[in-house]
Amino acid sequence: MRRSVLAALAGLLVLASASASAQPTLTLRDRLVVVSSASSAGLTQLLVRNFTERYEGVPQPITNAVGSARALELFCSGSGPQTPDIAVVTRRMPRAMLDSCATNGVRDIVELQLGLGAVVLVARRGEAMPGLTTRQVWEAMAAERPDEDEFLPNATRFWSDIANTLPRSDIRVIVPQASAGTRALFDDLILESGCRYVKAVRLLFEASYRRAKCVAIRQDGRVVAVPSDAVPAALLAAPPGTLAVMSYDQVVVSGGNFVPVTLDGVLPTPTSIGSHDYDPTRTFYLYAKRQHGRNQQGVGVVRGIREFLNEAVSEQAGGPGGYLTSAGLVPLGPAERAAQRRVAEAQSLMSR
Repeated sequence: MRRSVLAALAGLLVLASASASAQPTLTLRDRLVVVSSASSAGLTQLLVRNFTERYEGVPQPITNAVGSARALELFCSGSGPQTPDIAVVTRRMPRAMLDSCATNGVRDIVELQLGLGAVVLVARRGEAMPGLTTRQVWEAMAAERPDEDEFLPNATRFWSDIANTLPRSDIRVIVPQASAGTRALFDDLILESGCRYVKAVRLLFEASYRRAKCVAIRQDGRVVAVPSDAVPAALLAAPPGTLAVMSYDQVVVSGGNFVPVTLDGVLPTPTSIGSHDYDPTRTFYLYAKRQHGRNQQGVGVVRGIREFLNEAVSEQAGGPGGYLTSAGLVPLGPAERAAQRRVAEAQSLMSR
């Protein structure tokens, strides 16, 4: 799968480079290439469309939604016209990936925060579920649950088996596939949070073994994994009472078809996400290769990186009422937005 994604992207880049070489230019490619996670694909498409409309005559950037991990892997695979210029993802670049970038010659990286989003559990409109805790979510979805001194396969059938305040309806949950950024955040921020204080789990010595017990989900058909962008359609087609794991932007663009579930007493809203009162909140990051821009001799890989960054952090994009809010983005605070605009304008390099 990884090889096919790399090959497909390389093919697109070759075409872009070929079209550029047919024209007199000081750049090696005629358009930007942007890779993204699936859960940030909507934001990326809006940015690309508005960037293209704002700058007359600019070729529309090439986009490819491949998941956060793969997007960063492609971004860090090297520099030059056969590699992406920009990555839009839902988690900050880890130190190991930054080291991989450096090893492959990707050194001049600009990091921007675009705004906030969240991982949410949702029900269909008219089938709202009472509030859940992260512990109850884990107990419903875990592959194994502790029983005295051992872990046994999870045989829990009804939500009411977990708490008598919950309905006597079948446990059914649709989740993104393991490769999706939303799934990784769900594992980290909800499942692992839900099992953190389970005594039997805390007593496990190996950290990797504890995590495996937290994030392994049951395989008996009650939890179904599908591609991230297929989760909304799968929920609409699922039996009554089914829940699904989505990114907040997917809820926003559903037009009211889905209702967020209160988690640990907090309903995910723009206010609770912006204030971080809703715990499973995440930040949208943009990474760009400054070295792909033109150097002092006027030669570079591509034009438009500075302009794209300025567009991404502009008030008309990510401010209150900006067009990215229609895709579920929750704006950063005024001071944070101003700081990001300064980084974009100066193309300041990230540091760790």
